[in-house]
Amino acid sequence: MSNLFTMCFIENNNQLLLQKRMKKPFIGLWNAPGGKVEAYESPIEACKREVQEETGLDLGKVHFRGVITVTNKSRKKSDALMLFHSREFSGDIRSSEEGEVAWVETEKIYSYDNTPPSFIYLLPYILETDGILTGKMVYNKGILEMFDININI
Repeated sequence: MSNLFTMCFIENNNQLLLQKRMKKPFIGLWNAPGGKVEAYESPIEACKREVQEETGLDLGKVHFRGVITVTNKSRKKSDALMLFHSREFSGDIRSSEEGEVAWVETEKIYSYDNTPPSFIYLLPYILETDGILTGKMVYNKGILEMFDININI
């Protein structure tokens, strides 16, 4: 069975909003906010809801950036991850039970050792390209074995 999830890259000048995850996957690592698409919810509605619940921000315009499959070989399961990007928001950030949130200078993120490798691979595609992304990530026992992405312009 597959599930549909969202991930939103929120930019503020030269900073990106990150969340230190309190739940699996990537517990204890910094990542972009997002979560599961619930019944009767569109992916963009889920994106906005998850960001508001997890960070306190209300998103304005949100750009769809693509979809990638995330496969866990040991569980023989694939999920779809819908990618979004926004520079428009209101409100003040606040941490939640999902994890601590903070604005981090984008250039510093690339040298962090406390972000998932997949996030570091994905980040330049989100921030430095304009096309729609499609691709896949394959994990085996928590280790990223494959990251394959295409840009559709």
